Amino acid sequence: MSSESDKKELVSREALKFVSKGSVVGLGSGTTASVFIELLAKSSLRDQVACVSTSYTTEILARDLGLKTVDIDSVDWIDITVDGADEVDEEMNILKGGGGALTREKKVAKKSREYVIIVSNDKLVKRIPEKRGIPVEILHFGHKTTMKEIESLGLRGKLRENFLTDNGNLVCDFLPVGEIDIRKVNGEIKSITGVVETGLFLDMKKIVLVSDGYSVKKL
Repeated sequence: MSSESDKKELVSREALKFVSKGSVVGLGSGTTASVFIELLAKSSLRDQVACVSTSYTTEILARDLGLKTVDIDSVDWIDITVDGADEVDEEMNILKGGGGALTREKKVAKKSREYVIIVSNDKLVKRIPEKRGIPVEILHFGHKTTMKEIESLGLRGKLRENFLTDNGNLVCDFLPVGEIDIRKVNGEIKSITGVVETGLFLDMKKIVLVSDGYSVKKL
């Protein structure tokens, strides 16, 4: 039986094939993305790419490994971003934000010409959100009021205790009480004053690479 580390390394090696000399590379956050970053730093491309990070943790890791990092505002576009995901459903909708970097991850993704998601096969679900709630980054000011407004949409929320995003905001995770239309709910959540961003990555052009530890398939 293959291990989780086997799955992460195999899918990260496959993602590395999408990176070319001279590229601006968006670096995701999380354990699988970290494996990709380590492999990129060991590759022949190490000194031939510039990297945009999606979190402070990613930035520190990349720099410690000798990769060149640049600010997102210093580039006109990002050639390719490689990032992980918490869930991927049958319609290629992505749930992200388990580590709380959802806003920066989405900002980097939207500035990318190519967006590659790397996951192990246990992250595949029938429909998001299935195994975990929808992360929502919100302002601290009036956060209880904001949470109540979001819960009125048919969701049950839980505040992450003792946690702040790199932007200095809070994160709440919301589970549907019943069946929901995620596109409709996503729009309704984002229309609430005090909401910064959601962890629903919908209708984005992407490549999803999935590893079972023995092979990688492209969705």
